Order: sequence, then structure tokens, then C-alpha cells
Amino acid sequence: MQRRRFLKAAAGLGGSILWMPGNHAHAAHDSYFSRLNAMLKEQGPGHPVMLIDIDRMNHNIDAIAGSVGKEKTYRAVVKSLPSVDLLRHVMSRAKTQALMVFHQPFLNAVADNFPDADALLGKPMPVAAAYTFYRKLGKTRFNAAEQVQWLVDTEERIDQYGKMARELGVDLRLNLEIDVGLRRGGFADHEAFARALAQIEGHERLSLSGLMGYEPHLTRYEASLDHAEVQKVLTTYRGYVEQVNATGYDASQLTLNGAGSNTIRIYEKDRLMNDLSAGSGVVMPTDFDTYHLSANKPAVFIAAPILKRYDKNPFFPEPTPDMERVYYIYGGYWKARMVSPPKIAEHVYQSTNQSPVGTSKDVDLAVDDYMFLRPTQSEFVMLQFGDLLAVQDGRIVDRWPVFHQTG
Repeated sequence: MQRRRFLKAAAGLGGSILWMPGNHAHAAHDSYFSRLNAMLKEQGPGHPVMLIDIDRMNHNIDAIAGSVGKEKTYRAVVKSLPSVDLLRHVMSRAKTQALMVFHQPFLNAVADNFPDADALLGKPMPVAAAYTFYRKLGKTRFNAAEQVQWLVDTEERIDQYGKMARELGVDLRLNLEIDVGLRRGGFADHEAFARALAQIEGHERLSLSGLMGYEPHLTRYEASLDHAEVQKVLTTYRGYVEQVNATGYDASQLTLNGAGSNTIRIYEKDRLMNDLSAGSGVVMPTDFDTYHLSANKPAVFIAAPILKRYDKNPFFPEPTPDMERVYYIYGGYWKARMVSPPKIAEHVYQSTNQSPVGTSKDVDLAVDDYMFLRPTQSEFVMLQFGDLLAVQDGRIVDRWPVFHQTG
């Protein structure tokens, strides 16, 4: 049967067939994944799990914190590391209390579990979410007035937050989002920025905590500090810093945030921004296999048990060499790419229940063995498997609950 006919047949079966194109001859797991496979067969729960390799993660934390240096603040990104225990490990090893938060339930979890944290919002939140945060804020020594920086991007949002501050009788620290070239919102001209500063200065319950200028558009440049596009970002950022200083502030005492995992290493010798963020670079999903993270190690994997094995392809009698054997794994349809067995090309069809994987006969695994995938991103995907399994020295050393999406 020709591949085109096979695809039509697969479509006729409700999209349940996973076709792995490409003529790849290869063995099964290498020594690293063989050890993980043996560990999970002995200690695992028998369903898909998310693994975190502690030693690899520690390597990445050290690399990121070392790149930021002691004169700046490393800010861990909560959405990419969505677990109290995972965050606690990262914060302890990196010696930081600074977090970037993108979701109201996560902000409440931070307030409950990290009473010494400084939490900068990573996106402008609807004022309703800020109300929800205060309504759900329990008894804790976390002082929201001093330990939360709300990100604002428009004069209208400053006005909304000001009204909330008066209504609730709370003090708010506001961090102004500036557009440094991403074109995804934030203050983009100095006139509006000046009015925003005046709004904050004229409100008895608002104070300026800093600036945030996010620049992931630099990722594609494999850029160094002297690259023209980097200099555009820094020139724009510097203009707003100078405007803040001219208004009477000392910007060096404020949070001047920027960067992300893919760009953080650009600024090792820069002294403009004093607060740099990274999250995914700690665990390295595939979307972060980029120039500045080339020395970081993949540290997070999805492990899915094999449910069924067909030594003769059940779908057509004369398969191509890469489709001679078919395995069904438990679950599927994740934002992830197969990493072991290696060199299995991208799929066409998947199922969230049980996904068929076509391989050559050189892939020799048994039912109840595991196949391993790397997530393409850590945010959200890490929330799909229950407790994260922290592994070290060939054994599961801890189970780390993940955050709840609601609350």
C-alpha cells in the first residue's frame, strides 16, 4: 500500500493512526533512557508521567544564575516551573527570591508558599484578577503591598488599578511595560509614558516599582551585545530609564526587568537592566533548543508506557521499512516530540487515549517498556501529568505536586 493510500485509510479510522514517516534504521533506547526505562518499570505508576532530571536541571540553573551574575537579580518564571517544590529547588540553588508570575491562581500560591518572594507580574492582568487575588489572599506574612509588582501597560489600566487601590484600601506597586521592539503592547511613546508616570505620582496609593521590556524577537539573531538589533532594544529601554530619572526617581533602585531564557545570556556584560527572567531554560523543552542555550541540557521528559506491540504492521501488508513494527503508547497528543527511541520523525495522527507509533524492526521494545518524549514547552504541559517525578541516580527521589489552574 502506498503512503498516500495509508493516510486515507488512517483518516477513515477517525484519525486514530499515528504515522511516523521517514526511513530510519536505529536501535531502541541509549544507556540514559534505558536506565530511566528500567527505573520506571520498577518504580513508576504505570501511566504517563513527567520526569525531571535533577542533575541536568542543576547544571542549567547554575548556568543561568552564573550568566546573570551577582550584580543583577535572577527572576524565575513561575509559568514555566509550575510547582511549589520545583520552584523552591530552583530558588534555593540560584539563591533568589524573585519570581515572575503570569496567572492569578499561581500568584496566590506564591503568596501562600513563598512569604519572602518578590513577585513581578509578567503580563498586565485584568483588574478583576487583581480583585480575586486580594479576595483569596489568606493569612500569611507575605506583604502584597511590598512584594507584588503589578504590570501595567496603559493609562486606562493604571486608572483601574488606582480605583481598586482606593476601594480596597491597599497600596500597589506598579511596573510599567515598555515596548522595546516586540510590538505586543506596552508603552510605545514617551508622551503616554510621561502621563503614566504623572498618574502614579499623583495617586496616594500607587508607586512606581520599575520597568519591563521583553524582547524574545532577538532569539532569531543568535545575537551578541553589540548586535544592531540588541542595541536597538537597549537604546529604546535606556530612553525610558532616562525619562524616569528625569522625573525625579533613581531608576537604579527600581526593578529594570528584561530578557527570557532564549536571550538572557546576551546581557552578561550589560549594566542597563538589573533584573533578568528565565524559566524554561531550567528544564529545556524543545522550543528552547536555541543559540544561547546550546550548553543547557534537556531535563524534562514525558514517559509513556507501551500498551501494545505489533511485529507485523496491522494496517497494510507491505509496509515501508520505517513502518514494519507498530507500538501503541498510553496517551498522546501532547505538545511534545519523541526523543527515545531516537529519530522517529514527526507524527501525522495522534490520539489522547492510545497513540500508535510506527517504527522499523530495529526498535525492539516490549509491552510495559516506556517511550520518552520531550515537551515543546514547559508551561501548561507540565500540568497534565499530576505530580512531577524528580529523578536522580537512577531512582525517583521525590514527587512534586503541580499548581492548580484555578483557585
